[in-house]
Amino acid sequence: MSRRIRTFEESARRESALNKEAMRTLLADSTAPRDPRGRGDHYRKHLVDAHRTIEILQLRIKELEHERDTAKADRDYTLSLCVTRTVAEEARLAAFRLARGKAAILAEWPHGVPTMLSEEIDCIPDPKPKWSK
Repeated sequence: MSRRIRTFEESARRESALNKEAMRTLLADSTAPRDPRGRGDHYRKHLVDAHRTIEILQLRIKELEHERDTAKADRDYTLSLCVTRTVAEEARLAAFRLARGKAAILAEWPHGVPTMLSEEIDCIPDPKPKWSK
């Protein structure tokens, strides 16, 4: 695979990025003291600052992960409260059958003796599905 530059715009962007990096390096080296001990202290100070920044970022990442996990748990809990169509359909059918059975029992006279009305109530068909096929 060749490293050929395809357009002038890409070339300009690449040169600009290289110039910025060179300027940063030049600035960092120019601010360093001339004596070796001072230079070591200077770079150690920069390392300490970098480690502090890393620690702050790691804490922020932990906070964000905690927030993400909390949001996922809230979403899962909210979804667990939702009723699916099949469960709703089963409950609707069970409620109809229970009401039909109670109406048939109430239509019996004397208690426990089926009548023509209670037989007709028992013959009422189940309702068609409302939410499922």
